[in-house]
Amino acid sequence: MISVIIPLYNKEKYVAETINSVLAQSYTNFEVVIVNDGSTDGSLAVASTFSDSRIKVITIDNSGVSVARNTGIKTAKHDWVAFLDADDWWDPSFLAAMEKAIEGHPEHKLFASGRSRVFNEVTERYDHPLLPSEGETGTINYYRVISRYLPLINSSNVVIKKSHFDSAGYFIPGQKRHEDHDLWMRLAVNEPVVFVNRELSFYRKTDVNTISRGSFEADEFSAYINTILKVNSQLSIEEQGYFKKYYSRFISLVYLKYKKHYSKEERAGLSEQIKELIGPYCWIFIKTLGLLPLDKIYTLIKKDSN
Repeated sequence: MISVIIPLYNKEKYVAETINSVLAQSYTNFEVVIVNDGSTDGSLAVASTFSDSRIKVITIDNSGVSVARNTGIKTAKHDWVAFLDADDWWDPSFLAAMEKAIEGHPEHKLFASGRSRVFNEVTERYDHPLLPSEGETGTINYYRVISRYLPLINSSNVVIKKSHFDSAGYFIPGQKRHEDHDLWMRLAVNEPVVFVNRELSFYRKTDVNTISRGSFEADEFSAYINTILKVNSQLSIEEQGYFKKYYSRFISLVYLKYKKHYSKEERAGLSEQIKELIGPYCWIFIKTLGLLPLDKIYTLIKKDSN
């Protein structure tokens, strides 16, 4: 049995399609927990038009997507939790495929499906050589993937055992950027991702969610680095090698991109964390890179990661 968590904030135009994609699932043993995060448009009115007894709508003061998702998790009554953003949708067989994967891998806690990003005129399928063959299901090491590719998991293609949050933690309240990646890193410690390589989840790229959400605030960046430090200490030597390729690239790009937005004190605090993570010599290299234009930095770091 699966609880579907839909965080809802000002998605009046899309939320009906999202909800309908859940109600159209061939697997029917689910509940839907819609957490209205203080929407100011007609989102709540749209969500409230559905009379299906499996749907529960909760309204909270606007607190951000992390709090909305955490509220949904804590409200969920089933052993498994699936997330679906309020402008995304599923293939009708998504939950059935996830249930079959869970039955076939009862010892695991973290499941994901193939997904696509949908733009106005093109759809991009998530793909890379480490995935199981098309249509197949297999286990994949999360840290090996992110050393070179985008994460296996996003907030609309994942099903997680509810008890796993008790050990790995929840979304960090107030975190506006990379709040999902922060959690996926923690959930994947000693836990492979069971990946169903079928196109079952669809992530809508709209004008709204492609607009920058501003800089990566220093306190959020600091919390993200702390997560990396904690996770890294729990990994095997092989996984640490994969993970370092990811975080060295990510930390460098984020710091160099947003450092001008940080105060002198914030830069000093972040530099100490970064040096603890990657070492003083790599920190000197990052500072040297900062003398170059940002586009050249991106090119150099991308080339180094291949």
